Formats: sequence, structure tokens, C-alpha cells
Amino acid sequence: MNNQEIFTPEERDENIERKRELIELVASGEAVLIVGAGSSVRVGYVTWAGLLEELENLANECGDGLNQRRKNDSLAYAEDIKSHIMNKKGNLYRYYALLYELFKPRHPSFDGFHKMLVSLPFRGILTTNYDTVLEAALNDKDPTRAHDNTLVIGSHPAIRVHEFLMSMNNDKRIPQRIAYLHESIDRSDSIILGIKDYRRTYGFRLTANQEQRDSEWTLHRKLLWAILATRRVVFIGFSMNDPYFNKMLETVSADLWIWDKSIHFAIMDISSESAEDSKDKAEMFRKEYGVGTVFYDNSDKSYQGLDGIIAEIDKKCHVESPSTTTGQDLSGDSERPEDEKPKSVASRAKDKPTWLRRVSRRIARRIDDEN
Repeated sequence: MNNQEIFTPEERDENIERKRELIELVASGEAVLIVGAGSSVRVGYVTWAGLLEELENLANECGDGLNQRRKNDSLAYAEDIKSHIMNKKGNLYRYYALLYELFKPRHPSFDGFHKMLVSLPFRGILTTNYDTVLEAALNDKDPTRAHDNTLVIGSHPAIRVHEFLMSMNNDKRIPQRIAYLHESIDRSDSIILGIKDYRRTYGFRLTANQEQRDSEWTLHRKLLWAILATRRVVFIGFSMNDPYFNKMLETVSADLWIWDKSIHFAIMDISSESAEDSKDKAEMFRKEYGVGTVFYDNSDKSYQGLDGIIAEIDKKCHVESPSTTTGQDLSGDSERPEDEKPKSVASRAKDKPTWLRRVSRRIARRIDDEN
């Protein structure tokens, strides 16, 4: 089934318009990228569903009696699997060994898609992944800074978080970094995976009805709130099924924004088999979380549509960069008045609303105080 059959003409036009807005946002240098597990599948890593299946197999190998009552709640089920292995073996050696085996560096460690992704002018890059795919791509881009291109939230000193936030304000003295939100495979025993990990990390718990019960504003929670509240985010490789991540989006939307307005973007696949469900989900994202969905047809399961969108963004960035970075006007409009010419990223930063500059400074001071 082709694109015309998945979308009505009106839906197709709306998706094209959202894609145009997404491309303009990234090319402007104002967006932040948050990457999920789907982006790493292409070089051999498991999806979230695949991870749960591997852990379930290990749990069954350790002994009978795995409680599957909470199987529909993936975070709770991950916790039950971990507890089962601990109860049967008295330790978690095999659990952590499996995690390392699943997410250890591979060869090739990244592909052209990841290389292009880290070359785009995102103000910051965060990931919920445990693998080092983006890190390897960034190392390849700038080998001289390979020793200082990662940040693990919660493990590294808070001053590094401060630096990460400052780098989003075009501080060129600070190198681009990949920020791991849920730990990296280098410390598999600290990976944030089960429901208890999430509650501890984000400082709240969700009831069966997805109601939020607070305990504290942790560093993870403050950082994610700050980014979602003050930046425009592009999500890639996300199914948008993480209840804690979605609750953070919901919280920021309720705190600051007019509902039913797209602030962020998620690039997601769609196929003829799941078209209506995908459209309904996208409508909910827009209304509840302020996330507009840009679809690409993935009926053939090749994910080439995602490559195409990233290539379009890359092309747009390269078309605009010569005139804004070298001072040469290659568009034939060198006689335009100065106030009509494209602004550089640095100039746009100066135009940032006063309230946004105040929020950025306040967040930085708070993190400094806690360090």
C-alpha cells in the first residue's frame, strides 16, 4: 500500500507541511535532539521489545515461576524479571552480563545515518539508549575530543550538566556532547531499566491510572523539564510509549503552553497495517504533549523514509550554511537590505526572548548551587 493510500490528500498535505516546519527548525540551529532505541536497530541492537524478550528468556533459564502478571506494563515487567533472577540465583551477574552483551560496541559501531545525525546543527543531543552508537559517530566527527564528548546524567558531576546547558547557548568553548539520560553500557550495573529505577531517577511514581505522586525533583527531572520547557525538541527513534517521559511532556505542557499546539516534533514510521492507530496516537501527542508527528511510510520495513528525511534536513543545512558562516552570498541576493538577509545562528541567539534567557540563567545557577 503506497503513501497515497495511507493518507487522505488532506492528511498528506498536513504531513508535508509538518516536515517543512521540522526541516526549518533543525536548519535554524535552535532544536535539541533526543534519540531513542529505534535509531540503533539499524546497526544490530535490540529494540525495547527485543530487550524484554531477551531478559525474559534469561529469567526462564534461571528457574521457573516468573510472574507474568504485569507483562503489559513493560517497566514493571522488567522489574519483575530482575527480581526473579535475583531470587533464583542470589546475584545479578548473569543479568548484567546479558545487558553488556546486548549493548556492547559493535562493528560497524555506527553508519552513515548516525554520522549525518551528529553533524546536523542541533544545540544538544540526548539519548535514552545504553549503546555507544552516537558517541562513536561523534568521535569519528571530532577525534581530538573523543575523551570529552559524553555526559552521563547522574554519574558525572553536576558541573558537567551545567556545561551541557551552556553549550546550548552557543558557547563554542564547550565541545558538543552526547548526554546519556539512562546510563551507558560502560556502567551496566547502573542502567535505568525497571520501574524502581525510573521512580528513583525521576522522583515520582505513577499509579495504575497514570496519576503522578511526587517525592522529589531529581537532577534528571530538573534537566528534562528545563529542556522541554525552554527548547524545541526533535525525537528520533522513539515509540513515545515511555510513561515517565510522557508524563514529563504532559507536566511541561500543563505548566507553560497552550494545549493543542505543536512545540516539539517526533519523526515516526507509519504503515498500512497500523495507519489508523498511528494517526490517533499522533493526534494525542499533539493535543496532550505539544508534539507534532512527521510520518514516513515504512510499509516495506526498510526505514528508508527516515534516512530520506534526515538527508533532506542535511541538504537544507548545507544550502544555508555557506552564506551564514563565510559571509559569502551564494543566492544572488547580495543587494538585499541587511535586515532582510538570513541571520546567523549567533544572531538568532541574541534574539532569544528575554524570558527564555532568564530561565536558562536560573537553571544554570540552580545546578551550580547543587554541585
